[in-house]
Parts: sequence; C-alpha cells; structure tokens
Amino acid sequence: MKRVFATVLAVSCGFLTVVCMTIASAQDSGRKVLRVNGAGMASDQVDKWAKRFMETNPGIAVTVIGSSAGKGFQALLGGTAEIAMMSREISADERKKANEKGLKLVDKPIGQAAVALITSPRNPLSELTLEQVKATYTGQYVNWKEVGGPDEPVRCLTRRIPESGGAVFFWNKVMNGEPFGPKTVMTETWEAILKVCAVAQDLPIGIVPHTRNLSTVKILAMRKDNMSPAVMPTEENVKNGTYPITLTFAFAWDGESKEPAIAKFADFCQSQGGGGQEPSGQKNP
Repeated sequence: MKRVFATVLAVSCGFLTVVCMTIASAQDSGRKVLRVNGAGMASDQVDKWAKRFMETNPGIAVTVIGSSAGKGFQALLGGTAEIAMMSREISADERKKANEKGLKLVDKPIGQAAVALITSPRNPLSELTLEQVKATYTGQYVNWKEVGGPDEPVRCLTRRIPESGGAVFFWNKVMNGEPFGPKTVMTETWEAILKVCAVAQDLPIGIVPHTRNLSTVKILAMRKDNMSPAVMPTEENVKNGTYPITLTFAFAWDGESKEPAIAKFADFCQSQGGGGQEPSGQKNP
C-alpha cells in the first residue's frame, strides 16, 4: 500500500508542477489566465472543454485542476482559483465564509457526471443492483457470494465525505444517507481507488468518475432493480439519463469579479454540457 501511495503522490506532484509551468508560461505571454479548481468528478470533462474554448479564445489560458468540491471552493475563497467546480451543493458554512470575504456567489449548473462502480479485472461478476451496492457499502453484505459472485470477502472503497462531492452524492443517492460499513476504506483521491482495484490481490469495489481511464479495472453495470436492464456508465447513457448514478455538477464564482472571461467560459461549458438541473439530493452529510 505504501508503494501505491508513493506512486499516486508522485503523479499528483508532477501534475501540479505542469500546471504551475503552464500558468507561468501563459502569464509571460500576456494571456489572461483563468484557474478552475474542484470536483474530480467534473475535471476531466471540463479540461476537454477548456481546450476547445482556448482554440477560439487564444487570449485566454484556462487551467483545470481536479481535486475535490471542498478544495475547489477553498481555492475560490483563497483567491487561487477564479472558478470552483462543485459536484454537490455549496454548504451553509461555505456560503457564510464567502459572504465574510465579500464574495457575491454565482453558481450555475453545467453538465452531468456519473459515478462508476469498479472492481478487480479478475472478478467474474459483471453487474449489480442499486440495492446490492447499498447493502455492500453499508456492511450488510460482506462476501461477493451474497450478490451472486465468488466466495471472497468484499472491500469497499470511497472518497472522504464531505470533502468529495461525488462521494457525498453516492452516499445520498445510493445509500440513502445510511452509515458506511465499518470496513469501508476512505481515500484521498480517485487515483488511489483505481490503483487498488487494478492491482489488489483481493476483490475490492470502488467508486470513481466515469470519465477516468478505466482500462485497468472492471466496470460494473448498474440495475435500478431486479426488473431493470443493466446499464454501463457510457457517455451516451449519462447524457440520456439511463445510467442511474448520475449527478449534475456546477461552477461557482464571485459575481463581483471584473473579469469577463469567467462568465464567458462558464457559458461555453454549459453549452457543451447541456446544463442540467440545479444540483439536488447532493447535500452535505
């Protein structure tokens, strides 16, 4: 596990170094720099949109950092980001802190992101119902045989809550706010969950954004119930609403900012993502 942690830490440090170099390069060239930080559930998609945006807006450099909803909002409050990506509602405490700093918050729904359930590639099981996932994560089920799989123990992985909006959404949507089982492991990053599911000798189950590279793990199809079809978290199924664990993510920024590039980029991303409904059922625990 130490080796896995070291690998994830090295990758994260390397990524941050590249981001810092990109910002410095953009500033040296005189381009306007727009910093976007927050929900890892949304960051991969927003980064793609940022590249498209910069093609038609060469005077604006957009950098996207995928961290968590909580860290993204902290970056907005601290002045190290112009936009926070939120995969959950802004909490009352966060709104209070923003008010104390004199920020006039604007938050706009941008698009959809899905929570994918993954496991080891050697797991023969290919699908689960939402009720089976709930029973597994609450600790009611502790062995894969209880959901039609092999006779091996289950190890559940999730991000920390309320730090991760994606984990909060999963906790509300799938678990109905019930406590995680005593053996559930909470990680700091999505990459840690991916790494464990890819290389662990046991058969873990984890949640990750559907936009991540999932080639090293097995993706489990989801059924709403026993009578419903099994649905994979593909882009098409996320957009058409058939994948059952899909959230709406939003952008938050200071409406008093004099920088027009903020609203311009937010409008562009909303046009790409289709907007969606205001975040609901994604409250903090």
